[in-house]
Amino acid sequence: ERRSLRLMKLARLRGPHRRISSGAGLPYRIRVPLAKLQERKNLPREETRAPALGDGEQLESMDSAPDYVRLALTSRVYDLVTASPLQYAPGLSHRLGACVHFKREDLLPSFSYKIRGAFNLLDSVRREGATSVVTYSVGGQGHSLAVAASALGMQATIVLPERTPRQRRSQIERAGANVVIHGSGLEDAKREAQRLAREDGGAVFCHLHDDVRVISGNATCGLEIVRQHSAALDPLMQQKRDLGRTGRFSNGIAPHAMRGAAEAVARANGHLPPGTGQSLDAIFVCTGGGSLIAGVAAIVKQLMPGTKVIGVEPEENNLMQRSLLAGHRPKLSEPSHFVDGAAVQQLGSEVFRLCDSLVDDVVTVSTDEICAAVRDCFEDTRAMLEPAGAISVAGLKRWLATRPAAAGGASRGNYVVISSDASCIEFDILRFISERASYGEQTERLYALKMPDRSGMFYEVYKAVQPRWVTEFIFRHEPSKDAVVYMSLERPTTQESAEEDSRALLDDLRKIEVHGSDVTANEMAKTHARYLAGARPGEMAGERLIRFEFPEHSGSLAAFLSALTPDMFLTLLHYRNHGGQVGKVLAGVKMPANKHGDFDAMLDGLGVTYFDETENEVFKEYMA
Repeated sequence: ERRSLRLMKLARLRGPHRRISSGAGLPYRIRVPLAKLQERKNLPREETRAPALGDGEQLESMDSAPDYVRLALTSRVYDLVTASPLQYAPGLSHRLGACVHFKREDLLPSFSYKIRGAFNLLDSVRREGATSVVTYSVGGQGHSLAVAASALGMQATIVLPERTPRQRRSQIERAGANVVIHGSGLEDAKREAQRLAREDGGAVFCHLHDDVRVISGNATCGLEIVRQHSAALDPLMQQKRDLGRTGRFSNGIAPHAMRGAAEAVARANGHLPPGTGQSLDAIFVCTGGGSLIAGVAAIVKQLMPGTKVIGVEPEENNLMQRSLLAGHRPKLSEPSHFVDGAAVQQLGSEVFRLCDSLVDDVVTVSTDEICAAVRDCFEDTRAMLEPAGAISVAGLKRWLATRPAAAGGASRGNYVVISSDASCIEFDILRFISERASYGEQTERLYALKMPDRSGMFYEVYKAVQPRWVTEFIFRHEPSKDAVVYMSLERPTTQESAEEDSRALLDDLRKIEVHGSDVTANEMAKTHARYLAGARPGEMAGERLIRFEFPEHSGSLAAFLSALTPDMFLTLLHYRNHGGQVGKVLAGVKMPANKHGDFDAMLDGLGVTYFDETENEVFKEYMA
């Protein structure tokens, strides 16, 4: 009882927001009343839990709740797929001082874990007599359902919103599905899919996350991790013991002679840190619609209760985190376009029940960190994952960054990151990912600077930034004003943090009358302002600056332009295509004081993602 009271006091002192920002603290499932937990633990085991595999945690639910271990073991997933490999990540392990393995779900048919749940669901509805199915998607779920339907001889109809890239539409059609384009977003596509299912009496509408059959199909990924992890570690641990004892591997060959062996690759890129054990410390999973993390947690918390299950999601679309903190299922607006492979607006009830009981933590990461993770995965596997597929790597890096380094260079633990998806990656978006990856890794920083526009000034700046490497420099001469410069620098490898190096640089620049800001975290600066150096008109009364993310299809900008009334004057327009399904636009609009309310109402009615950047530091200091 005293321990329960201490835990409750600790939970109140920490508070939910503080715990999330640090990535540490009590797991979500301990929000279940602690008195109830204590009472359950004091009872004989036979009275509190039915016999089951392992000795792990049980869901706080009625006795009739699904037994996901049994359902996963008896699923029909392996009629179509084989177990995806657990692949050691030598480069990432070396940089993080840990032992990291990728769970290569991107190697499955449809290049995604989603084929597991889709096939298990369709096999079930086919046995019930259905011959056709309908669902909605932005690409990945639809492709998996189409592949599964084709394998089972069923007809699939996939409703896609208008913003879905044409490459994804073609991919689904090639898999044999009927594609219907409808509406501007996921909600419109969902309503149309439900209408089509009602009108066709023989078609079944499929929920591709919140269905016990989908969750149990995806839970097979968790079963495979349980089976594979010890087996994956055994060769590395044995080679480590042999190398320490004899200087050679167990087959008698020196490390430099084993060019093709995975163990040699691991050694060449940094051997396992001392103290690496056999237990699995945590699994990092993209949250998305929740069926994958719910299925993995339902298995792992039963069979390996000491292993944490940690969700990862984008900062701008942290649906899982909000839901678990709130204790209910809020509905958000249209999700992020960049990580659209994990885009849902509301968690399903069964997904929420599982995650609320079993998920240990949720980590949120930035777009730049996700881009860096895509590069990490490519460097270790030569696989090109979509952002949703690599986000788990970004979560592991962020989570470890909040924890102290192990003493004496000891291992920071054993981790599995699920590389969940590669089905929604378009070649065009690689330009954006490549550009942002260095920012996400914090090896490159972007600065906005003001300096006297005099002869020899740029040479003084060049000397002041050494030994950093200049990777970008944008300048336009303006005779009547100080020069505005956007400069990207790649910092040398030092013990200083990125923030410390940035402060030192700005201090050095102030000594030569150059004043500036580190704008690496400023989305408007990275996407638009850096390309608009020069031609500053000065402050204009009534000017508003709006940043949009428009669907990338014909006529998508027309709704905004046609809604501008004659007294709303366009002062700036910058468009940049980043591939995939979204175009990014920065627009300046000047209007009379009595028109701002009308302008706000017009923006809200567009149905697109927008940000008012009128008070952005970069706009006020470097663009006016």
